[in-house]
Amino acid sequence: MQEGSFCMQERESKMQNASAGAEKKGLFTKPTKRQAVLFARRVVAYVLGMFLIACGVSMSRSTNWGISPVNSIPNVLSLALPEISMGLWVIIVFACFILVQLAILGRQFKWYYIFQLVSSTLFGFLVDGTNALFGLFLPAEQAVWLKILLIAASTVVIACGIFLYLEGGLINMPGEGVTVALSKRTGLKVSTCKIIFDVSVVLIACILSLIFFRGSDVFWTLDGTEGMLRGVGIGTVVIAVFVGVVMKPITHFFKRPLHRFLYGEEPAAPAVQGEPAKQEASAEQEAPAEQSPAAPQAEAAPAEE
Repeated sequence: MQEGSFCMQERESKMQNASAGAEKKGLFTKPTKRQAVLFARRVVAYVLGMFLIACGVSMSRSTNWGISPVNSIPNVLSLALPEISMGLWVIIVFACFILVQLAILGRQFKWYYIFQLVSSTLFGFLVDGTNALFGLFLPAEQAVWLKILLIAASTVVIACGIFLYLEGGLINMPGEGVTVALSKRTGLKVSTCKIIFDVSVVLIACILSLIFFRGSDVFWTLDGTEGMLRGVGIGTVVIAVFVGVVMKPITHFFKRPLHRFLYGEEPAAPAVQGEPAKQEASAEQEAPAEQSPAAPQAEAAPAEE
């Protein structure tokens, strides 16, 4: 279950070069006007990207055919315990992902990883907002053709959101943080750790669904509202596999102009295969001294997300 090999390579490159990004002038150095403008652009791109991801999540959720892997656990919990909104479940589950990072990294856990709570909270509120928004005009009962259309549209919208979110280059989402932590601890590639993480959270979501809805007479139904398996389905697989495929042409055509707009310079060349450990070690040495506490960059750039 992966978002495509290209997306994995993009995320791995982002992780290796995250701490070596533009405009790192020291912890308390007053930014110039140009730096402030460029940072404001990155914030807008980051928030807009998260909003698009939330829109994609809400679109796929309305079909009851499953959503992106990282959001599967909050989705199942919100269906089983609807008195708590999905957005709040997102915040709770993502906070648990931060604790998982702490358990994996131990003393290597950096203080600024706590800022992932900011992105989690923002995303949780956005998900609740987009769920309410799409609930105004998307029917509760959907024909199969509409479900297919919404899953396809969700995949494209999430891909666009991840692209903007990656280029914003601010705070990682906790799911991405777990992926990076696993890579650091095990020495495995980020792409491999991403697959491990996605499969793990989907399995946990399936187990939770089977526990909460064990009283159902059937395992699964076409409308996705009955059966023991809810909140996870074919939509989860489609989004996990094809988001990366959709991102490839988007990145090909828009990465350079967007990067110039956000950073005022051309994007860095992709990392050379065989040198990730050296680059990551160098970035890790620079990170504590040069990252701003107002916008700490973690070692990897995300997605859903």
